[in-house]
Amino acid sequence: MFDSAQVGAYLKRVGITAPRRPTLHALRRIHRAHVDAMPYENLDIQLGRPIGLSADALYAKLVEGGRGGYCYEHNGTLAHALEGLGFDVRRVLGGVAVETEGEGNWWNHMPLVVRFPNGDEYLADAGIGTGFRDPLPIRNGSYRVGAFNFGIWNLAGEKWRCSIDPRVSNLTFDFTLTARRPEEFQERCDELSTSPDSPFVKTLTVQSPRENDMWVLRARTLSVFDPRVPDGKTVRILDDADAFAELLRGHFRLTLTGDELDALWAKAVEQHERKLAEDAKANAH
Repeated sequence: MFDSAQVGAYLKRVGITAPRRPTLHALRRIHRAHVDAMPYENLDIQLGRPIGLSADALYAKLVEGGRGGYCYEHNGTLAHALEGLGFDVRRVLGGVAVETEGEGNWWNHMPLVVRFPNGDEYLADAGIGTGFRDPLPIRNGSYRVGAFNFGIWNLAGEKWRCSIDPRVSNLTFDFTLTARRPEEFQERCDELSTSPDSPFVKTLTVQSPRENDMWVLRARTLSVFDPRVPDGKTVRILDDADAFAELLRGHFRLTLTGDELDALWAKAVEQHERKLAEDAKANAH
């Protein structure tokens, strides 16, 4: 867990004061502040950098470094902070898209389960880019968070499934309730962050769920999901490197150097052109 100084820096990073006690209200406040302050992003993967899951590595990148990360990084950071604040938190086995892609997807996610003295358990997860800003109770039901709907239901025994609002993504992830050690996830993290076949390697991604909309950048394509607008979303292609830099530094509030932005823009352009070529080839058949 983070020590007291690291917890203090974490709270400053997400913009809130320390809660007096580890209550459900405090968990909601921390969870929402974390999601609001730090976007989901795979930019270090795009830059070919290793992803470290130690407390020190997470603190250096997400707290001190002004960055976000992908699921293991977000939930690892959140877990260390919650532990330092006295919460009973477990890192648990997760699998995104097990429902559609099969059992091989276990270990590609690391959700958190927070337990309270009265026995209530909540799913805390800052590592889904189109996910929920408030933790969800682990009991069968549909839950509205801001403008979006999420579902939780039991599959069998300790195995549960969470669904994302289908207006945003046809996505579910499964999870169990048994505590796992952080280092158990490192091997799959290394694979997903380096394999040429990994979607995290193939496509630059930055995402941020907000109260009334969700911002999703993939390569040069920015989609904003908003139930208030026609068709539920707007889509635009970023025109140039300046628009790209303004989005990452401005809206997403990421700390990036000029050299990093140049390298990332080159990646985004290449990926966008490749996708256009793939679509053209598919449409020709």
